[in-house]
Amino acid sequence: MKVGFLGRFQPFHKGHHKVVEEHKDEFDDFKIIIGSAGKEGTEDNPLSFEDRKKLIKTCFPDVEILKVEDETKDEKGNKKWIKKIEDLGVDGIISQNNLVKRLLEDYTDLELIEQDLFNKDIYSGTETRRRIRSGEEWRYLVPKCCTAEIGELAEKIKAAGTQYTFEPGWKRENAYNDTFEK
Repeated sequence: MKVGFLGRFQPFHKGHHKVVEEHKDEFDDFKIIIGSAGKEGTEDNPLSFEDRKKLIKTCFPDVEILKVEDETKDEKGNKKWIKKIEDLGVDGIISQNNLVKRLLEDYTDLELIEQDLFNKDIYSGTETRRRIRSGEEWRYLVPKCCTAEIGELAEKIKAAGTQYTFEPGWKRENAYNDTFEK
């Protein structure tokens, strides 16, 4: 079976690494599919396709990496996007994304392979980017095989998003805007 692990990998973190480790030898043909290719420089997508490919290749040099460009964020665009994935020649997609699950079911014959999320509250691209931008420790969130490369991209990640400055011990739930009550 030909399978693609679909994600944005903004950046590649330990949760992604664990999925690849668990599934790369399970199938006849395992590929990584990078979504949101062509989108870069935004808060959610600071890294280019080439940046993300380099991070993954540092850890898994033998895994083939494909890309899929985004479409408009409406149902017509979603349908075109999932057809692009289907056209990559895979039989199944590894994903836990609810939109991807629905699109696979509604518009393709591809098999959905749901992976176990590895400590999803800790290992997420959102949290990794937030920590990089705030100057908090982030290295424990990413695999050792690409820590140095992510460090080289830290300024790019910072420049593409909200700039945070926090006191030690700051917690998001304690934040307030002075136009609101605490």
